[in-house]
Amino acid sequence: MIKNYLKIAARYLLRYRLYSFINIFGLTVGLTSSSLIFIYLEHQLSYDSFHHKSGEIARVIEIDERGEAPRNYARTSALTGPRLVEEYTDVVNQVRLYRPFGHLDIHWEGERVSERAFAFVDSTFFDLFDFEFIAGDKKTALLEPNSMVMSESMAKKYFGSLPALGELMEFQRMDPVKVTGIIKDIPGNSQLQLDILLTRNTGFRRLPWLDRVMNSWDSYMTVTYVQFASEAGWENVNQQVPSFVEKHRGENVEAGNFYLQPLEEVYLNSAHIEFDIVENKGNWFTIYLFSAIALFILLIASINYINLSTSRSMERSKEIGIRKVSGAARLELVYQFLSEAVLVSLLSFVLSIGLVDLLLDKFNEIAALNLTVDVFSFRTFALLLALAVFVGVLSGSYPALYLSQLNPSQSLKSGSFTKSSGAGLRRALVIIQFTLSIVMISATIIITQQMAFIKNKNLGFDKDRMLIIDINDSNVRQSFETMKNEFIKVPGVKNAASSSRVPGEWKNITEVVVRPRSLVEVDSFQTYFMCFDEQMLPTYSLQLVEGRNFLGKLAEDSTSVLINETAARQLGGDDVIGQNLFLAGNDYPLEVVGVLKDFNFQSLHTDIAPLVVGYWSNPVTVIDYFSLKIEPGADISQTVAAARNVHEKFDDSTPMEFHFLDDQLNLFYRAEERTGEIFFIGATITILIACMGLFGLASFMVRKRLKEVSIRKVLGASPGQLFMLLSKSFFTHVLLSTLIAVPIGWWVMNGWLSNFSFRVSIEVWVFLLAGLAALVVALLTTSYQSIKATFLNPAETLKNE
Repeated sequence: MIKNYLKIAARYLLRYRLYSFINIFGLTVGLTSSSLIFIYLEHQLSYDSFHHKSGEIARVIEIDERGEAPRNYARTSALTGPRLVEEYTDVVNQVRLYRPFGHLDIHWEGERVSERAFAFVDSTFFDLFDFEFIAGDKKTALLEPNSMVMSESMAKKYFGSLPALGELMEFQRMDPVKVTGIIKDIPGNSQLQLDILLTRNTGFRRLPWLDRVMNSWDSYMTVTYVQFASEAGWENVNQQVPSFVEKHRGENVEAGNFYLQPLEEVYLNSAHIEFDIVENKGNWFTIYLFSAIALFILLIASINYINLSTSRSMERSKEIGIRKVSGAARLELVYQFLSEAVLVSLLSFVLSIGLVDLLLDKFNEIAALNLTVDVFSFRTFALLLALAVFVGVLSGSYPALYLSQLNPSQSLKSGSFTKSSGAGLRRALVIIQFTLSIVMISATIIITQQMAFIKNKNLGFDKDRMLIIDINDSNVRQSFETMKNEFIKVPGVKNAASSSRVPGEWKNITEVVVRPRSLVEVDSFQTYFMCFDEQMLPTYSLQLVEGRNFLGKLAEDSTSVLINETAARQLGGDDVIGQNLFLAGNDYPLEVVGVLKDFNFQSLHTDIAPLVVGYWSNPVTVIDYFSLKIEPGADISQTVAAARNVHEKFDDSTPMEFHFLDDQLNLFYRAEERTGEIFFIGATITILIACMGLFGLASFMVRKRLKEVSIRKVLGASPGQLFMLLSKSFFTHVLLSTLIAVPIGWWVMNGWLSNFSFRVSIEVWVFLLAGLAALVVALLTTSYQSIKATFLNPAETLKNE
């Protein structure tokens, strides 16, 4: 029976090649797009779930409630994990990860190398996390002091094809460490993207403060994961957190409360969490967005099939009538029409499998991932096949039920079925198609507007041709002024400055509590703190609203600060010059000598916050960067090479780490740019599929109205009038689709724009433009069939009447 169904379905597809091509093309594109997105979503939703104990592991998240709004930190006291294990039977293990410095530096085969994907960990790390060992024993690899486990990539980088196990490596500021284990590269669906894991009891040089902060409840140093005896233990311990905090932290609860975050929720629920050891974070909005795009594309492809199937119902009515008269039951007809839809979907599936394999690299480029999915593996193949069958059943269900219910006595009468051929449903489905397409087009326009706004917005400082060089050695800090003067002598360098952070900073910025003792009516407030030298303002073209810049005189400037306008408003706004500020923990005053015009010292995702700028010699921070302003027309490569020579003269232990500021700022918005690219591709695909279906539908409608067109032509209708007659229904559909798309598109894009403190406004013309674009595309799609009909010879059309 099934063989017979498929044979009839194949004959039908071959007989009506145009409609078959449109359906197969639409479903192929739809399945290819949705399969790629499905692979992406599966990857995003599987983060850290491959660990056998993933359901029993949670991360400790600190809550800082001292400011206007609570803040969440990924780092906690190093004492938290061990105390939880000691005091609660539900907590059976813990592991702490920390970085006492930003990078590991090593001289290797005559080159200076820095590594940032590292962490110092407890020996229990591999008790909680299941990363596969290639060499070494995971039970003992991190037990001995000065031991290290590295990834397969790192082992090949340093040792090539030679065995790395047992070898010694000597990093700067550390005792020699021994390679005691090699693990496979950590999977892409793990938040812990680390290449080097070192034992916590590794010996350090020149870090006298480390023991103190590792044994203090007030120092947030480690990212801590705890393991529970069962999944229920997580809730039990979470409920007892207040008593634990009160016991160990006393009255300092506001600054040190915490909660437990399940491991499998870390990746997608950490956008609001600061000071993480890794920045590999996802978000649910992207998940919903990609899911919606996949659904849109599949829905539009399915609508094409439904539209074309119901539009041909009149031509198939005699076939249905004869089958019913011959004894066919309705259920048999349902199976027949479903088999046609599933066959089309399976043919599309075969084509889409090849396209998925072909396009995966390009998709990885757009999504900034490294997915290496084998589409021919049983699991992936079975899932995609199930998706194809589901789409086939979804597409074929209505046509099957609709066509199988036709009355044979009406079906066998020529022309009697014309009025009930599903025109209302087809109109509704076309409107849905173009509504989704207009939403996609308008979203693409708004994202493009926002990206252009970000790129063109005046940030309040000069970011162009700004070379940023990291200071990675304490010896450089001691002679930074001499080094800075050498940088100024480099051909092509217009100016040079040094600072702890730079405008548009991407790293964590130090925060302090300011106490304005001279104004008792103003409460203490939290503010960001940077330190500049006297050259930062002219180098970055930062503007002073009032007061003066630093003088370049250590004796006077070390007790002076600049503040931004936002901080000035916190202090009352008027007469802030000369006012003394007191930082928490310091008793001597800092005098406000100047007010800086507000500038975006962080990304445009956040509002401009209060900022205090101290001189390079201050009690809070140390300088961390050189900023070199490159002259217009200078040879960039030669300037960088000359700067590297200067760097090597003063720093003989670390490589020169540098970047250009505008490139770094663009990284803030790379995720949004990728979203824009995805929307553009999605909009193109939805329009393409919709137009293919519209072309087939227009072909049917024109054929259906050929005699009407011929009679009107005989009666004197012009080609223009006939074209408008055949096209006006599509115009109405697109107009109605635009009206429906406006609230949907506004709601979606308003949610997306809420991620930005500085954003464009959503204007009606965007939706009108999207609707106009959809209308133009629709008219271009249908015009061929309409124009062709208007120029037919009426005699040929009417001769059979």
